[in-house]
Amino acid sequence: MKSLKRMLFELTMDKDFVALKFLIDRPNVFHVAGATHLETWHSRFLSWLLDPTERHMLGYYPFQRFLMAVADSADEDIDEITDIAMLNVKQFRNPEVVAEKDINKLTITEQDTLEEMVPSDDKGRLDVFFKVNIVDDSDSSVVKKLILAVEQKVYARVDVNQCHKYLRKFEDTYQDEQFLLVGLVPKSQMKETNEATFGSSSWIGIDYQQLVDIVLMPCLENPDLNIYAKPIIQQYLDALRMPYKGKREKLATIEEERILVRSLYDRFEDVFKAIIKIAAEEESEERNYVKTVVNDTYEEVFRTIKWILDEQNDVEETWNFANPFQRTIYRRWDELRLILNHKNEAFLMVADNVPDLFKNTLRWMEEQNLPLRDQIEEGIILGGGNRGNRFAIALQPIHKNRNKFASIHTYASIHTGEIYYIETKINPMSAMKTIAKLLGNSGVSVETPLLEDGEGF
Repeated sequence: MKSLKRMLFELTMDKDFVALKFLIDRPNVFHVAGATHLETWHSRFLSWLLDPTERHMLGYYPFQRFLMAVADSADEDIDEITDIAMLNVKQFRNPEVVAEKDINKLTITEQDTLEEMVPSDDKGRLDVFFKVNIVDDSDSSVVKKLILAVEQKVYARVDVNQCHKYLRKFEDTYQDEQFLLVGLVPKSQMKETNEATFGSSSWIGIDYQQLVDIVLMPCLENPDLNIYAKPIIQQYLDALRMPYKGKREKLATIEEERILVRSLYDRFEDVFKAIIKIAAEEESEERNYVKTVVNDTYEEVFRTIKWILDEQNDVEETWNFANPFQRTIYRRWDELRLILNHKNEAFLMVADNVPDLFKNTLRWMEEQNLPLRDQIEEGIILGGGNRGNRFAIALQPIHKNRNKFASIHTYASIHTGEIYYIETKINPMSAMKTIAKLLGNSGVSVETPLLEDGEGF
């Protein structure tokens, strides 16, 4: 049997591990300038990208892709935003894009620089302000104005009071125009709804991963992209992948990273499980050796691997080499339990594993004649929220990001015989949160005692 040292050596010498290290280590101008997470740089870049008059040669394409990301996250009126994104670009007129716009000067034109310099007692700056006229395709005399305002947060927290202030200002200034208030924030700040995140459903939140997947990557692959602009977008993408100082959080990952990590985990699953196991043990010479390799020698590579595994919920637990009194050790539950309250009656849902928990729940829902098929047709997003690229249950074993399910189980409808596909390579915590959401959408109250009481931690 191979020693753990030998297993680690084979992992770190693997071609995909080396490729991931090279990807992480490649030089980045934002990092060199010490401004990787400076919000001003983020605002300037986004303003440059969205401006159709800039020399990236993409025209309105980035703006249209950005609207698609917004539509993906809106609580309502999704079709209306999508319709705007899909308009013929010839219908757009007189674009104006400004970085760090003073909201107190919204009615002042950008040419009035003296006015802009007048101090205000109630300062507030939008990170990106985009204004464009939209001409009716059938009647050129009919012109509407669209205002897109973006408030970016890198590691500062969302300020609900600030969001209320901006909303009131826009309602007063653009009451007869269409405007979109967008919060671009780290995924960790996104809550269940836009209202919960920003204090109002009038705000639409997108995270940096959506910016990467829906906007930046398509722009990077667009054949019209100026060859001199391409490195700028690539450098910004690399900056988003860099954790902030000592923080664990990355703003985004790219598909190249995910493919490498998925390949490594599929081929070296036994090594990662051994790392997880020894991380939970008492101090020893072997544990200290593994800790040095994981936390020091290849720190950034293992941190990226851990981040992506956590992000995709593909493993039940990941390693934690913190001191015993600092760390939270995740234990497997002997059984998974949910308490369902429906029509003033309580039902206990029990299963030994994730696949059975999903199947038992789906059967119970059908036995109760609860609405199920429409939800599955849309795809049940993994976890307690509705944001994300991975499905827990769908009509086809393909995730929203077009990746295949990692581990497939099926359930045949007791009414129609139709097959529902279940992604089961997920941790029990995410499974219970997903089921609670699924049942909640059908009007069933769900108690999750294992999560609420802290059992298993």
